[in-house]
Amino acid sequence: MHSISVIDFEGNKGLGIFEFGVVTLLDFEIISTRTEFCQGTFHEHLEYFLSLRRTGLLGAHSAQTEDGLLRHYWASPGLVPTFAGGQMVPSWGPWADTKLIHRKLFPQLQSYELEDLVASFALFPELEKLAKKYCCPGGTKFHSALFDALATSLLLQNLQKNFANVSLETLLAICEK
Repeated sequence: MHSISVIDFEGNKGLGIFEFGVVTLLDFEIISTRTEFCQGTFHEHLEYFLSLRRTGLLGAHSAQTEDGLLRHYWASPGLVPTFAGGQMVPSWGPWADTKLIHRKLFPQLQSYELEDLVASFALFPELEKLAKKYCCPGGTKFHSALFDALATSLLLQNLQKNFANVSLETLLAICEK
């Protein structure tokens, strides 16, 4: 099983990234978290993000946003493994995108926003528990990078638990359709 590092950025291309949160999952279990406030210094974290992508896949809620921000700073991570078929690609993807996955698996839902999906699947109690454990004071709300990365990780864990232990490869295939 490969790791998946769920990332969330706060910021934009114009203002820059001022905070990031990362939750790394192995076999869908949290093995590490990291959050950092980095206004004006995000470019200094290239090696960290390269190491995440070289050793596993990336995940996000609405991955086109995180992918676009990464590519804004660094066009490509160089040749990295796809972890499916042994290919090497010059891409930050493939991405495990929880917004896209839920849109495809649950077309009946009214909203695919992160907070609404957490509510739809009754994940708030677990999210609050994880936030108390991993987030800094004041960072236990949506639109805080680590909190959002934890929420996204819970959505992935919930999919894995409730769909007969669905694999990461299956989730990626859903994203590619």
